[in-house]
Amino acid sequence: MNVVKLLIFDLHAPLAHFRRPDSTATHPTYPFISGTGLRGLLGAILGLSEFEGHALTGIQIINPVQTRFQELSMLGKGFLGSGPAFNRPTSIEMVIQPHYRIYYIGDYFEELAENIRGRKSTFLTYLGSAFALCTPQFIDIIEVEKLESEPESFLTSLTVIPTDMVSKLESTPGYQFARANGFSARYLGDRRFRGTIDFIYERQGKPIKFLPIIDEHSLECIAVLASGEAVVLW
Repeated sequence: MNVVKLLIFDLHAPLAHFRRPDSTATHPTYPFISGTGLRGLLGAILGLSEFEGHALTGIQIINPVQTRFQELSMLGKGFLGSGPAFNRPTSIEMVIQPHYRIYYIGDYFEELAENIRGRKSTFLTYLGSAFALCTPQFIDIIEVEKLESEPESFLTSLTVIPTDMVSKLESTPGYQFARANGFSARYLGDRRFRGTIDFIYERQGKPIKFLPIIDEHSLECIAVLASGEAVVLW
């Protein structure tokens, strides 16, 4: 039995903006925080300029995903036009009332848990952009079991799921499945990234029933709670 400790905390704010890197004229957002963005937030809590430790994180959507576009004046964005004083109204997509539950296994576990429990952070923490400040809220530390073999039936995941770990989804009336593509998979340092990762999620935050693709990677990344529900980490 492979039992590990899991740190659980919440991130929520009036708005968020997780900018997709494949655009300039407008700034669309991912529907939830990226793994690389989340590691940046963890680094801010710890006072690290770059979070370079080993970590597995899972993201549960608590509030339904809702977005709105808003025009903002991007003062000083010289790469968009005419030098550092150029002031251009830019259409930015915001996530409205975002609320995510984060599951964490990895380095700096005790220090992160202590800081989040005490609402302490070395640098400011925010949801994607500096105007979307948030304070992580400690929820719990629990013990979970890593998946050790192929499950006999569908698992129920509380978290979003990387598409390369899904063999089959169970279709459920009233569910709104969606796919979020093109997240950076790995941060190499110095603003360099390698690879992409895509996700399946339910827009209302409902649990997802799925059959996992069982390999060495998924056995490392799927944890089962005492309730029988699963969290998928990456």
